Amino acid sequence: MKKYYHIVRITSFFALSLALLSCTDDEPALNESFFKIYDDSNLDVSYRPIDVVETVDGFIILAGTELSKSDFMGVKLIKIDEEGNYEFESDLDDYVVPVGDMYLNDADSNSYFFAMNPANLEAVLIAVNPQLEIQVESAIGNINYPLSSAILSNGNLLLQSYDPLTQETEISEIGLDGSLIAGNSYSIGPGDDVQEEIINHYLNASERPLPFLCGEVSSGNYYFNGFYNYSFSLVFTDFTATPTGVVQGQSSNAGLRAVMPLSDGNFAVAGFQFDANYQLASTTLSTNGTTSSVDLFPGNMAEIKPYTPAKIINYSDASSYSIFASETKSRQILLNFYTENGEISGMHKIGYLNPFTFSSIKVGSDHSLLVLGTTFVAGRFERIALNKISQTELTGYLN
Repeated sequence: MKKYYHIVRITSFFALSLALLSCTDDEPALNESFFKIYDDSNLDVSYRPIDVVETVDGFIILAGTELSKSDFMGVKLIKIDEEGNYEFESDLDDYVVPVGDMYLNDADSNSYFFAMNPANLEAVLIAVNPQLEIQVESAIGNINYPLSSAILSNGNLLLQSYDPLTQETEISEIGLDGSLIAGNSYSIGPGDDVQEEIINHYLNASERPLPFLCGEVSSGNYYFNGFYNYSFSLVFTDFTATPTGVVQGQSSNAGLRAVMPLSDGNFAVAGFQFDANYQLASTTLSTNGTTSSVDLFPGNMAEIKPYTPAKIINYSDASSYSIFASETKSRQILLNFYTENGEISGMHKIGYLNPFTFSSIKVGSDHSLLVLGTTFVAGRFERIALNKISQTELTGYLN
């Protein structure tokens, strides 16, 4: 088993940009900020962090890892303590292509996520306890190629997947025991071009990742961002045979990268138009009928990297904010904070000299931010990095 080590010898970059990472032997106090990089004794190993979840005694990082026996990414879980220190890890050798979002169930303290059985391509629901011991390992019959997942308001999970036989995008409600409760499937359109893009997403997602995502607008009303009728589109559905609404993309060259429903019925969206990117803190999307994502384009945010991963989360303290996370052309992680009125309220960049990539962002139980991604050690070795930004530090970024 590989052994991780926290990097304690830092370059001038870390000394300049991360003052909270001390060169002394003192560890950061609980509930404060920390920045950690998780090294590996195997210098050539490759990782793709997927998500992070806070547990009862620390955090679990879900990552894909390079396999010698498969072109798909394997499944790695890394347990870290409350201060961000590495504790132990587990490789799930029977599964590939881990899929977030991860979900911590308070009732059983298990962390849930989806992966795929490489032998039959079936989606599998996996739950592990804080010791990374598998508690649920349930194959979901007739559901293949998992693409994205989300937690529903009723405590079940929403799963987006792809059926290569029927060439359809599937959206399903899954119980925490792996049972298929409801769902439907929608044609991606005839031809092999779209299927090739989906397979390439699995095999080489870091080059130009497709922004598969799904979620819940309200009880019984869902959405997924994926291929429908030839184009990468945002599709609204109540699980009936025909979508209730579609925000149509332009092939895979234009569409939405991140979506978050707002309390007033509007949506916060991050979108793209070929190499251009944009963010709308509040906009109206028709959940009934067909519209075009091209009509949402307000102009390019030139600082944001083409084909950047992006996520939007809500952050509530004294006020409520929408936080947009993405990558910049200078290979930093960019956090933009917007008020409920849609006005920019602040920003924060993670990174300075070394390249950074973005994977996931979560709100901690102490109102901190957990930002997961990678950075390069010695300019060569890409390693998983986790930045916890405390509530106190966050207030300094807000106008």
